[in-house]
Amino acid sequence: MTRFHFVAGLPKSGARQFTKLLGQNPKFCVSSDSPAERLVDAVCNGADTSGQPFSDIDARTHAALLRSTLDAAHHARGIDAVVVDNNPKWLSHITTLGAIFPLSRFVILVREPERIAAEIAEDAGEAQSPTSLMSLTGEIGRPILQLQSALDGPAAARMLLIDYDRMLQDAEQVFQATYSFLREPMFKHDFRTLAGTAKAAVMPAAKQARRFWLPGGQAAARSQIPAQPIWRRNQSSAATMLLS
Repeated sequence: MTRFHFVAGLPKSGARQFTKLLGQNPKFCVSSDSPAERLVDAVCNGADTSGQPFSDIDARTHAALLRSTLDAAHHARGIDAVVVDNNPKWLSHITTLGAIFPLSRFVILVREPERIAAEIAEDAGEAQSPTSLMSLTGEIGRPILQLQSALDGPAAARMLLIDYDRMLQDAEQVFQATYSFLREPMFKHDFRTLAGTAKAAVMPAAKQARRFWLPGGQAAARSQIPAQPIWRRNQSSAATMLLS
C-alpha cells in the first residue's frame, strides 16, 4: 500500500522549502502543485451538497472514492514510492484524510503570527490590518483556526508541527525527527539552500504588529490572542512538536 503523507503550513512558514528538501530523497514522490487537494475538496463538497453527484453515496463508498482520487492524482509515482503532497489547504482535511489513510502522517509548518504578518506587509509594501489578517477568513486567522481544530481532533497523534525558525537553525535534527515520525530510513539531505534564508530570518522585522485579534465562535466575537500561539499553549494535544 502506498503511504500518503501530507504537508501543510501557515503562510510564510517554509512548507514549500521543507517539501523541496524532502524531494531530494528519490524514494519520495513529492509535489507542491498537484491537483490532489482540489480533487479531494470537490469530492467532499459534492458529498455535502444536496443534489450533487456524490451526495447520496454511503460513507464507505465516499471513503473509497477519496482514496481513488489521491491514487489518481499521483498515478505517475513509482511502485514503492512514498507520496508527500504539500498544500496549505490540507489543514481543513486532516480529520477526513486521517480516517481514510490509516498510515498517513501530517507535517505542519508553523511560525509566530506577528512574524508572518510582518513579512506579508513587507511583501505587499504597505501596512496590513491585524483584524483582517486574523479574521475567520483572514490569511493568518483561518489556517490557525483549522490547525486548532486539527490539534483537538482524532488525527492529532499523527501530526508533526515544525517551527520555521527551528527548521532553519537545526535542519539536520529536524529532518532526523521527521524521518522517524514518517517511519522511513534517514536520507542525507543537502541543507545549503537554507543558509541564506536562516540569516535573513534572524533579522528582526522593522515593524511588527504587537496585537492581533482572533474571532471566536459563530458570532465572530473578537478576543485578544494570548502571548503564545495555539501550538505553544495546547500542551494536551497528542501532536509531536518541534518548536524553537
